[in-house]
Amino acid sequence: MSFNKTIILLLCLLIFFGCKSRNSIHSQIKMPEETKNKISGNFTISGAYALYPLVRKWTDDFMKINTAVKIIVTSGGTGQGIEDLLAKKNQLAMISRPLTNEEQTEGIWVLPVAKEGVAPIVNQKNPFIKRILERGITPEKLINLFTGEKSMTWGELLDTTVKEKAIVYTRADESGAADVWANFLWKEVSDLKGIKVVGDNEMIKSIQGNPLAIGYCNFSYAFEPITGERIKDIQVMPIDLNFNRIIDKKEVPFANIKKAHRGLWLGYYPKNLTRELTFGSMGKPTDSAILEFLYYTLTVGQADVASSGFCELNDVYINYSLDNLK
Repeated sequence: MSFNKTIILLLCLLIFFGCKSRNSIHSQIKMPEETKNKISGNFTISGAYALYPLVRKWTDDFMKINTAVKIIVTSGGTGQGIEDLLAKKNQLAMISRPLTNEEQTEGIWVLPVAKEGVAPIVNQKNPFIKRILERGITPEKLINLFTGEKSMTWGELLDTTVKEKAIVYTRADESGAADVWANFLWKEVSDLKGIKVVGDNEMIKSIQGNPLAIGYCNFSYAFEPITGERIKDIQVMPIDLNFNRIIDKKEVPFANIKKAHRGLWLGYYPKNLTRELTFGSMGKPTDSAILEFLYYTLTVGQADVASSGFCELNDVYINYSLDNLK
């Protein structure tokens, strides 16, 4: 065999085995056969609206495998989940924001299970949508819009003379999305102003129902979970991060959820608009049913993350989380 052919063969083998080694861990790990139907117990999970659909899928599938385990899941926002945890009303909290210093001192243990982003959204039928997509809105104007004492017109936001008022929506519940959005604006959740809605679904319906509306939501609610395309009449709004009045390549809003997740991992999207989605408990769990469920979410269950609209953990995150369970 010639030298060139040998080199080509070696390169092909390296690529083949390299690709295999990069297959996500969850595609290679299966639930141990000996654990199926061997564990039993009951526990409750409450918290983040963002995580609720995915966690319901995980718990339903897990209980089909482990028929002697019963898991109750309720939503109510991250704050509610943490409040329930501290009051011992649940065993796991769904958390969609970083813990506060006070919460950390309470001894809450967290386990990352997915990643997510928060996006400002407008109605696709907004009469000024062309200018919105060309220029975006600067963070400074977003601060005034969401926390200022006076309402603003779309003309003030887009540097035109139009008089139509921007109808602002914010969250009424203790949501991780509101916390992330407020942090991006260098404000507290209590500073956010607007028409208050509960949960991402109500936010989406509110924006869809008013062409002049503006709000924010989790990535997973801005795109269809099955197709990955934009939800009907919802447009992720570009932010003019460098204040140049032009939406540059890295500021172009994502067309679908796949591109959104890619931008999140590659750092194209503002880091302070992304966060880990985690489970929290009072100290590291010791209950075998809870530990087995958490193991399931990091292995077999990771296949459900993308189909639920979230960003899957990469191998580094999964290894880190699995080590936390040991």
